[in-house]
Amino acid sequence: MNPFGKGYFQGSADAPLEAASACPGAYGKGAYPGYAGELLVDSSSVASYNALGVNGRKFLLPALFNPSTSQCSIIA
Repeated sequence: MNPFGKGYFQGSADAPLEAASACPGAYGKGAYPGYAGELLVDSSSVASYNALGVNGRKFLLPALFNPSTSQCSIIA
């Protein structure tokens, strides 16, 4: 949802995709449909993550569509 009517959208104006929804299921390097990609794994929870935040918090963030390259960009 885009409450301000601004932002990047891809596709038809009747059914636009936001930058994050244009790359479903892609989270790491080598991702393809059915495979989220290469991810780090937390040893205590066995949960996958691809980004570190403040105080060592771990997050799983989706790839975003990059309009400059017309490809999905992952956290590197």
